[in-house]
Amino acid sequence: MIEIEVKAKVKDFAVIKKMLNQIKALRIKNEHQIDSYFNAPHKDFGVTDEALRIREIPENSGTRLILTYKGPKMDDISKTRKEIEVDITDSKNMALILENLGFRMAATVKKDREIYHLNEFIITLDTVHDVGTFVEIEKDVEDGEDTGESLNQIFDIYKSLGIEDGFERRSYLELMGIF
Repeated sequence: MIEIEVKAKVKDFAVIKKMLNQIKALRIKNEHQIDSYFNAPHKDFGVTDEALRIREIPENSGTRLILTYKGPKMDDISKTRKEIEVDITDSKNMALILENLGFRMAATVKKDREIYHLNEFIITLDTVHDVGTFVEIEKDVEDGEDTGESLNQIFDIYKSLGIEDGFERRSYLELMGIF
């Protein structure tokens, strides 16, 4: 799967929420996410622009756990990259497996996320602890599918939200000074 993603740093969500309502984006839910990132023993993900994380999302029925690999960014204007995810059942043992294979914990990123849907796009309002507030718009496409049209649509959505600058290609880890 290819995740087409663009994020923008913003100061305040109040106006954006009004605009989301005007364009008929559907508010889905709020999430608190705890992402534990690992670096590889055989290469530096900070250099190769890859990521490996365990995401914990506390929910009413328990905690959802997802192991995610993200490949290097595929263009110069977005955060589009290959993404492979699998649900796991035990984050502690998954971390131990990775550590026993030589991976090392690089950082933990905590964020509060408000999630909206607009057609096939996911729009999130992220408050990233110790980093700031961001709007992310993303869409998943199949490997090999053209990403250009979807990327243009993402920038059109940003314009409809009144956001035309502040775009950020760096990951939250890079913004924290980790990678």
